[in-house]
Amino acid sequence: MKKTKILVHLDISQMNDVLMKKLKQITQQENVKVELFACCYNSSLHRSYLFDEKAEKHAIAGFLHGKEKALIKLAEQLEASGGEVAGEVSYDVAWHRNAAEGIVRKAIRYQADMVISAIGKHPQGHYLFRQGDWQLIAQCPVPLLLMRGQDWSAHPRVAALVDPFHESDKPKALDHEILESACLLVDLLVGELHVAHSFTSIPQSAIFDEHLTLDYTALHKKVKKQHTTALKSLMEDNKALASGILHLEDGEVHKVIPEMVQREHIDLLVMGSIARGFLDRFLIGSSVERIVDHVNCDILLVKQPGFISPVTENSL
Repeated sequence: MKKTKILVHLDISQMNDVLMKKLKQITQQENVKVELFACCYNSSLHRSYLFDEKAEKHAIAGFLHGKEKALIKLAEQLEASGGEVAGEVSYDVAWHRNAAEGIVRKAIRYQADMVISAIGKHPQGHYLFRQGDWQLIAQCPVPLLLMRGQDWSAHPRVAALVDPFHESDKPKALDHEILESACLLVDLLVGELHVAHSFTSIPQSAIFDEHLTLDYTALHKKVKKQHTTALKSLMEDNKALASGILHLEDGEVHKVIPEMVQREHIDLLVMGSIARGFLDRFLIGSSVERIVDHVNCDILLVKQPGFISPVTENSL
């Protein structure tokens, strides 16, 4: 049986009990291989040896050795917590000015099935997506799990956000990738599968035909039935989804999905991440950007099939 290879990017200084607990839950599965990875860079160290390349290399080696020792200790703790059924835990460190590129290069080299990265908190308490986070989201070629500081349930609730009508201009195959990734998480964490889809009918205020206005309730009912049928059809394509709990949410995705996540106590939300240019993001945004700042659960972002990262294993 093929083992699932998971690359976990860690900032040792941000390690906490919640993150450690989640990593233990993952590494306790015997069909998992986990590699702890620290992508490091210290601008002060670099500036201190501008005119002495040999001394700089020696200082970098010492810096990385310190990070490696911390990862070794963490790997030993994770393996010990799993007992005889624990998955394999390895470790690696790298020196790279751009953390997002360094993580993607490592993921390609490691042939990871999933990348995990923790999201840091802003001093005022809310979670902050930095430019490096968005770069990692845009460039990571495999599912990317962004971990926050909330505990998971004993049997985590995993919700797959799909769009069977492709209203967000997502390729059809992406929904299947999202559902497969959600099922993988459910299997790894012995969790509970939920499948969510949001839809909007024509707002009553935007209908100028008085006959349609009078029959708006019937129109809304018809649209809802169409989306229900499409969602059930998508579910029927995969027997593994038979036990999934369906949520058809009426309203704009960035409003109703965060409400559903809170109402259903969702631990992990799985959704598609479409690669867009900067101008597209600036003008119209994406579902990812409209949702991530409004949910407190962990998020697994899945790329569309055929996506090729602009970063390669040997890129500079």
